[in-house]
Amino acid sequence: MAKQYSKHALRKIAGLCIKTAKALMASGAETARVETTVEHIGKACGIPVESYATPTGITVTVGKEAPITVVARVKSRTIDLAKVIDVNNLSRSLAAGSMAFQTADKAIDEISRKPSIYSNTVIYIGQALCCAGFALLLGGGLSSVIPAIIVGALAKYAEIKCSSLPLFLLVFLNAFSVTLFADLCVFLNLGVEHSIIVIAGIIPLLPGLSLTNALADLVAGELLSGMARLTESTLVAAALAAGAAVGISVGQLLTHQGLSV
Repeated sequence: MAKQYSKHALRKIAGLCIKTAKALMASGAETARVETTVEHIGKACGIPVESYATPTGITVTVGKEAPITVVARVKSRTIDLAKVIDVNNLSRSLAAGSMAFQTADKAIDEISRKPSIYSNTVIYIGQALCCAGFALLLGGGLSSVIPAIIVGALAKYAEIKCSSLPLFLLVFLNAFSVTLFADLCVFLNLGVEHSIIVIAGIIPLLPGLSLTNALADLVAGELLSGMARLTESTLVAAALAAGAAVGISVGQLLTHQGLSV
């Protein structure tokens, strides 16, 4: 039997639910996980909770007789699986009764404000080494490692410095900068294969997690969220292809002009 709560208490529960859902969605969690977590919080509080989540917005209704409905918009999304784990642990602790409601409310605020566990320097190094590994897997020799490291760091630098731009324009500029750097390496006769540098630099930019979440949502029956994520993944891949194509065209143009001079 559901507990009886005052309007103020319902608003507090709804606030915790919406903050939890928003933290999960903004950190790259799939829709089914977001809605399930909100339901667990409702069960822990002894009150029915209904939620509806999409990649750009969340609606939570708390209570049955005189319900409280809260809507929140998710304006920015990133991939931060550490936050997803923290929120999952919080909801499990609350459901198990090992964490008080007030403590959980403060904890979710701290999780939302917490910066990434990795500094920009570590992120640069990680993506640079990732691109170097892909260059070797694609058949590039040791001469391709240093250009791949540079192109990985360059792509991440462009992503961080232009993070305020719309997603698809940001992805386009990433692919364009990667391809233009590969064009420069070929123009300077550094002994690297153009396609290997381009592919090694673009692979880490592919929307792998977004596509995985889209398929997970579709399998779970979340058709709207699944199609939205699938469309986003497709458009991101198209933006990557467009950026690479423009970069190759610019490189060919500059090369032809250089040869003609």
